[in-house]
Amino acid sequence: MSAKQFRNALGQFATGVTVVTAADGDTGFVGTTASSFNSVSVDPPLILWSIDKGARGRAVYEQATYFVVNVLAADQVTVSNNFARQQEDKFSTVEYDLDDHGVPVLRGCSAYFHCQTRYLYEGGDHLIIVGEVVQFDATERDGLLFHQGRYSVSDVHPVAASTQAQVGEPQEKSFAANYLHYLVGRCFHQLLGRLEHLLERQDINQDEYRVLASFSGLEDADLPTLQRYTLLDEHTLVSALHGLEKRGFIQPVAQGHRLSHAGQERLVSLMAIAKSNEADMLGAFNAEEAQQFKEMLKRAICWTA
Repeated sequence: MSAKQFRNALGQFATGVTVVTAADGDTGFVGTTASSFNSVSVDPPLILWSIDKGARGRAVYEQATYFVVNVLAADQVTVSNNFARQQEDKFSTVEYDLDDHGVPVLRGCSAYFHCQTRYLYEGGDHLIIVGEVVQFDATERDGLLFHQGRYSVSDVHPVAASTQAQVGEPQEKSFAANYLHYLVGRCFHQLLGRLEHLLERQDINQDEYRVLASFSGLEDADLPTLQRYTLLDEHTLVSALHGLEKRGFIQPVAQGHRLSHAGQERLVSLMAIAKSNEADMLGAFNAEEAQQFKEMLKRAICWTA
């Protein structure tokens, strides 16, 4: 049997990601990233997880009376990576508190299970640890998943969402309410609409803003390039260019147009405003969701190009 193929097959089963922590009387604390976490019994409340017999902290977990299973939230990928690496002090870069038994409890997780070790079992190249839950806590945060060898986030399945809507939630009747073109278009116009009153304070209209923003990262830009980034028709784009040129923000060059020094200064302030507006909108997501949202939009743009 191929070990690699076996691991790949196991990777088809999506799991949550946890960090199991315990106190070590000699060196302080130990923490290990583990997806091998599962429930065993409700009465009594038992859970299990397993650790590689070659892991540096194995002996500590074997001897520990208490341990905590910290179920990571969707935006805690860096925490997972931190405790998955072999390093001396894994707790120096994370925030944590100590529970009643002196075991680290990582901040920001989606759930916690404080456990007393009950049983140890041989499990091939792993040691299986069964703990009795003496205390637990859960938050509203989405959990971090691991699937097919990479981190993932959960979402409601369309079937479940449809059922939920039928049971108790008001359901949009219009075809457009769940139509991609409508959703993307409405999101774009509402996001730009929130930005408009901020631009007015800078004495810049939306068309001029799109043109100036398109020069970020570009030295020179011709009409086709600017049309690609501004999404403006040629007549509107030319009108915006003339207005910006009269105000000294851009200047004509052989390759098309270029930002003037005044335009570069104005662009800096506009980018700060734009990033603030973006941050307000992305505040509806956690960090992982926000990045995935952007990546999905990029893939959709590539497909429709």
